[in-house]
Order: sequence, then structure tokens, then C-alpha cells
Amino acid sequence: MRNQDRRRGIMTNQIRRSPRWGRLSEFPDELLLKILSFLPSKDVVATSAISKRWKSLWKEVKKFRYDATPSYPQTFQMFALFIRSRSNVESLQLKLNPNNSRQDFKDLVNYAVARSLRELRIEMLYKSFEFPQSLYLYPQLETLILEKLSLVDIPSNVSLIGVKKLHLLSVRFSSDESVTKLLSRCPLLEDLVVRRSTYTNVMVFTVGGPTLKCLSIDNTSGKSRPEGVHGFVINAPSLRCFSIKDTFSNYVRFGDMPELVKASVNIVCDQPIPTERETVQSTSSKM
Repeated sequence: MRNQDRRRGIMTNQIRRSPRWGRLSEFPDELLLKILSFLPSKDVVATSAISKRWKSLWKEVKKFRYDATPSYPQTFQMFALFIRSRSNVESLQLKLNPNNSRQDFKDLVNYAVARSLRELRIEMLYKSFEFPQSLYLYPQLETLILEKLSLVDIPSNVSLIGVKKLHLLSVRFSSDESVTKLLSRCPLLEDLVVRRSTYTNVMVFTVGGPTLKCLSIDNTSGKSRPEGVHGFVINAPSLRCFSIKDTFSNYVRFGDMPELVKASVNIVCDQPIPTERETVQSTSSKM
């Protein structure tokens, strides 16, 4: 604790002496709060030592970031209590490690949900990840970003009723059908981003939905092609904006997109498999 206090004191003195903080203090509060929203929460709190103006400014921040990669479980619990003390939490971005217990994580999300959470980003390498029950049937959560985690199927009797924007970044699923099940649990989904990597175990992504308007797919980070049929089936009749970069699939199928107004397609398919009403191409185009 003494070493931590000493480091905190050194950091505070450096902040006070830094000329750029003097220049920043000339900015309006709205811009300063925007800048603070990009900092880890522990650094946001540290700015309270800069001056009288900064002493209470950080308390108006509603976006919080936590990186547990170098931390200990006790630090995470302190962060959860910190979130519990806030009056409003619009955005919560978490980078967790296996040392953080699932119960602590659920408690943290519950605190944020009770404080009007609208955006949640989770990155971690758990063997399995299960949504906290507080997220089900919760209408205020609009953006959900999942990265590098193994997702447990959502029960059939619940849904993520408020989610309009969903990012699936190197996510593992229990089966190919689990992707469809997840998307069907998001009845208002409008914006979907899918990034596939060697960590992803899905062979054929079936992507779409009646409300989906924007879709972005990136399948360029793999090191080797998996065996068997692998790729994407896209069925989104309301899609208006579409982007795909894919250099690893050998199966790509597009359904009808009568509402499409903008598209960027860059696909290199290996041994494409033709099927009825299917478009498989190696091209780059914009509409």
C-alpha cells in the first residue's frame, strides 16, 4: 500500500507540473469530459488532484473503462464499489482476466444496469461466458460489444430487447446454430459487426434478421483455412449498408437485399460451392 501511495503521489505531481494539463484546462467542460471518457477510470479519478476545477469535474464522467490484465481480484472489487457509488453509468468497457470471478462480474454489471447502462463492452478469455440475468429484458442497453470470449447460449424464454448495435469480435459459440439463436434474441438489432479469427470456432455464420440495416464482416485475420465448408450465409432483407472483407471463406451466400444503398465487397473464395440463388465472387465493388 505504501508503494502504491508513493506512486500515486508521484503521478499527481507529474500531472500538476505537466504544461499540457494547463492548456487542457482552458477547454470547455463538455470537451474535457469527452477526453476523460477515453481514459481508464483510475486515471480519470487521478485528475481530481490537478486543480480546484478538476477536483469535481471527473464526477460528471458517465463512461468508465477498466483493464484487469495486470490487476488483482481486490482491485476489481474496488472498481465495482466505485461503479456502485456513481449516480449514472452510460458506458462500461471491461477487459477482464480469469482472476476475476463470475460473481464479481455479475455484481458489477448489476450495479451498472441499476444506473441506466446503455453500452457494455466485454473482453476476456473465460472458458465460458454467460450473460448476467439483469441484461435480459432490459430495454436501455442499446450497444453490446463482445470480444475474445466463449459465449453460452441465451435461454429461449428471454431476450436482449434493447440491443440495436452488436459487435461479435473473435467470439466462440457452442455451435453454428448458436449464432442464429443469439441474433434472434435481439429483436431490435440494426447494426451488426462480425470479426472472425482463429479463436472463432463457427464454420458457417448465418447472419441476418428482419430489422438489420448495417452489416460489417471482417474475415481476414486468420492464419490458415479450416477444413470443410466455412463462410457466411447472409439473409437481411432490410439491409441498407453492407461491408465485407473475406480472404478465408470457401462458401459465401447472399440473400435478397432490396433496400441496399451502399456496399463494399472484397472477397477471395477458395473452391466456392455454387448453390441455387447464390452469389460467390472474387471482387471489390461499391454501390
